[in-house]
Amino acid sequence: MTNGDMIGTRLLAGSAHNAKKAVLFASFWRQQSHVGNNRVDRFLRWLAESGYYVILIRAGSKNAERTETWGTEITVRDPIGLYRDPAPGATQVSPRKPSSLRRSLALRLFVPDPGILWARAAAKNETVIGAVRGASFILSSSPPESVHLGAWLLSRRTGVPHIVDMRDGWMDEPNNPLLATSPLRRWREASMEARIIRDARAIQVTSNVWKQLLSARYEGISHKVHVLTNAYPANAFDAATPDSEGVGERLLIHAGNFLASRSTQSPDLLLGPLLENLSLKPSCGVVQLIGSLSNEDMAIIQSFQPRFEGIGWRIQNAAPIARSKVLARLATADGLLLLAATHAALPSKVFEYIPTGKPLFVVTYKGSATWQLCEPLPQATLFEIGAERTGDSMDGRSPFYEKRPHVVPSEYSEESLARVFAQAITL
Repeated sequence: MTNGDMIGTRLLAGSAHNAKKAVLFASFWRQQSHVGNNRVDRFLRWLAESGYYVILIRAGSKNAERTETWGTEITVRDPIGLYRDPAPGATQVSPRKPSSLRRSLALRLFVPDPGILWARAAAKNETVIGAVRGASFILSSSPPESVHLGAWLLSRRTGVPHIVDMRDGWMDEPNNPLLATSPLRRWREASMEARIIRDARAIQVTSNVWKQLLSARYEGISHKVHVLTNAYPANAFDAATPDSEGVGERLLIHAGNFLASRSTQSPDLLLGPLLENLSLKPSCGVVQLIGSLSNEDMAIIQSFQPRFEGIGWRIQNAAPIARSKVLARLATADGLLLLAATHAALPSKVFEYIPTGKPLFVVTYKGSATWQLCEPLPQATLFEIGAERTGDSMDGRSPFYEKRPHVVPSEYSEESLARVFAQAITL
């Protein structure tokens, strides 16, 4: 019996009171500020509530194992240090200075992404293999897409079914620019995706548009593709929208990154229409941008500063803060700003915005997943990317932040989505 077998036996013995065991394969778990943590956190809670003993496989600075209330967390050392843990006594990892050159080289060298070295190491780790045996399924959550390849390899080695959770597309609207410019790279990754999708027992995507795109490329898989959007934050509040009459300076908030999150997310796509909307009525206030702004972002934003100041508004850049603090700050705003320069993706922050009850200013493509979600919301003012607008195109309309009714659809609550998840994992 190998060391991995013994550890796997011990884990099973420790969870003997449970009839089921599930595996989550998520390299980024516990990595500070990684938005994927929010989704995996929900999976952990839903699985534990359903009686599963969970084995979570993550990347870190060294091999380790720890017991949690929901099961066992196994850390597999990342051979290139992409995923690091805080040093003893430290509360967070010292940030590595961003380098566009280093990122570009890494994307070219590693297919599908630099996390592939960890994913392959985790898939052949004896501790992991021993712990996974006997599980009901292995669920991998991306991006990065390398987690799916690692989980697929682990599934083939253990015979445990694989469930693919895609927060974004892979070959559909890819974030990696090489997939648009290199036919060879696109062929290589398309081959990887095809093997994984066809072998998967179930697939989760975050919007109906993602499902349509994936099902159109792979015949006969639609029945196993489930739409599981992101959810409102746990204990989300339904705040009343403040009365806009008699108020002086306004506060409008955009939470999140621009070009750093997706190459299509250029700030001018949001700021141009916003400037036009705010010009409809004399007013003053602050447009607060919370997040990591690149030099390219800053150059674009600064070009808008004089025009906003000319109508009584300031643009204020705010450094990234903890998610809990972002949620608290959203509650103080008069309006919230959303840019979704994509057809299929649903920005996770839309689910943080909706339960606040605040007016929403949404810039996206007509018919996109974001458009479809926001169009029924009375609190949302939508602007179509690429639509021609004349100088008087908004005559008779009011600034978006003025008081209006709002709704909080129940289908994006944790309770509703937990039922969708339960159906997806029922093999």
